[in-house]
Amino acid sequence: MNTTSRLYSATNGYKYLFIDLILLFLLLPFAALHRSLGVLVSFCFLVTLLLGLNTLDFPKRILFLFRFFAALGFISDVIIFPDSEYLTALTSLLSYSFYGIFYFLVILAIGSRIFHEKKVNLNVVRGGVCIYLLLGILWFFFYKIIVFFDINAFSFPENLNKESLFYFSFTTLTTLGYGDILPKNAFAMTFANAEALVGQIYPAVVIAKLVSLYEHK
Repeated sequence: MNTTSRLYSATNGYKYLFIDLILLFLLLPFAALHRSLGVLVSFCFLVTLLLGLNTLDFPKRILFLFRFFAALGFISDVIIFPDSEYLTALTSLLSYSFYGIFYFLVILAIGSRIFHEKKVNLNVVRGGVCIYLLLGILWFFFYKIIVFFDINAFSFPENLNKESLFYFSFTTLTTLGYGDILPKNAFAMTFANAEALVGQIYPAVVIAKLVSLYEHK
């Protein structure tokens, strides 16, 4: 077994991860309606991450450490300090940072599996879709971190706020770009450009890979 193959585990597929990502999309619009719904969405982020970590074939101690920090990220996300808006924002920053690192690892792990597959099947296709959705979520965390350091990094119309960055991330990833939310500082612009490039390059590469696998079935 080579070094690359040891980076990912032989899972039963990405069915549960795919379902969880769809549920996350369905629940997200309700997050702003009530605090409990917001906690539920945060829990979905955590479940997404834990399901993704199952694709890694790291030693149990390392996976335990990952899960510990994932849980810490969830706790940081839901903690609120009523008397200190800054402390609340700081704990959220820790959560976004933890999630961002681990989502990046999960994307690499699933991507490695897909590009080492020998034939096309539903699992491969589902894994490719999961990566695309995870990329949009990863950039959402990037944007939230940028906003922490510069509250004016994005301009929002009156009916939207920084919680709409999830929507912005996916309109950028798909290069749809309605123009209602605009990046204003250099970091926000650079990351938005990078996401748009990934959003165009990734599907082209994956489709080419799937076609080549199909031709060699």
